[in-house]
Amino acid sequence: MVDVTVEFLGKTFKNPIVIASATPTHDAKRMKKAIDGGAAAVIAKSLFGNSGAIGRKFPRPRFKLYGWKDYPNYPKQVAKYFTLHSLEECSPFGYEDYVKDINEAKRLIGDKGIVICSISGSGIEEWEEMAEAVSGSKADLCEVNVSCPFAGGMGIKMGADAVGMAPDIVRAVKKKLAMPFSVKLSPQTTDLAPLALACEQAGAPALTIAARLSGIMIDINTGKPDGWGSIGGYGGPYLIGYDLKWVSSIAQKVKIPISAVMGVWDWEDVIRFLMVGATVVETCAAIMVRGYGIAGQWVNSMKKFMEKKGYYSIADLKGIALKHIKLTKDVERRPMNVSMKFNKKKCNGCGECVVSCFYDAITIGGDNKAEIDQAKCDVCGLCYEKCPVDAVEIVRK
Repeated sequence: MVDVTVEFLGKTFKNPIVIASATPTHDAKRMKKAIDGGAAAVIAKSLFGNSGAIGRKFPRPRFKLYGWKDYPNYPKQVAKYFTLHSLEECSPFGYEDYVKDINEAKRLIGDKGIVICSISGSGIEEWEEMAEAVSGSKADLCEVNVSCPFAGGMGIKMGADAVGMAPDIVRAVKKKLAMPFSVKLSPQTTDLAPLALACEQAGAPALTIAARLSGIMIDINTGKPDGWGSIGGYGGPYLIGYDLKWVSSIAQKVKIPISAVMGVWDWEDVIRFLMVGATVVETCAAIMVRGYGIAGQWVNSMKKFMEKKGYYSIADLKGIALKHIKLTKDVERRPMNVSMKFNKKKCNGCGECVVSCFYDAITIGGDNKAEIDQAKCDVCGLCYEKCPVDAVEIVRK
């Protein structure tokens, strides 16, 4: 048997899976469903300060899924890579009702899971005010949200637009919060690592890396922005590589724990984030389109994987990928011991490899099979990636 429990900010999580601050955690009943579905912790939808109260009312409708229903055989088979576009900034509650809802969530969940509040303000005084408000709740932990991808469009300096203020915000809330916290950063900055380090130096007990990007889509038939007409949160599972980059970079520079969030679609993604140094892993989009119960399925799959690979605890796999990640300057260039080969028994002559060979090394022969000119081939690997019947092989001497 393997042990999937983890310690984060002084609390024991029954597994590393956390439901991120979003629609699935917008009130106590939904948070209870998330824990019943198998997650170890829930982060309540963010409380905005009164300066951002406009965010407590949402456009209707407010969600767009790009590339979701277009997948062949939908809904029997669903796309792994799609875009979730939305405009739902924060909790609909004001301060008093937010605290009541957090307390109700804790009452419903009890010791079966961790309840985490989330705050996002504008200006240091408001951040302090909000920290004091949630300190009166029964939340186990807090996430300090300096990352909302579209809050700046409300006309106030908060969220991603204020990410540079994160160290100052950390110092301010640290004086007022009655519970440990993680500071959630936005990836919409030139280099997230120095900012993460500055937050650690300012006293942040943990980091959450990182929130979604912001984006917009245009309807070419109307010439107008799609949906509600403004920039909104823009993300999905295709962004996991982007956040793996940030988590792996930051994990090697800070000593405080990291909660990873962005692009998590399946249990393998949870493992990937743990392997680059995360302690817990948050998910949102997967829950929104696959339901609360997917968390429990992930835990079971993780346990089977760990047993098969000989990992007896999360500590056995945490950070193991970091030592293998190279700088681009250290990557081996033009190695001569690798080449491409075609398996003619598998090849169906579709020509997809020819379309994408920019070295004129591949042709379709008289037998309707692909042939490769080794003298021209630059071993770029695109034909290997495209072949629909796996007829291309990479040969290493």
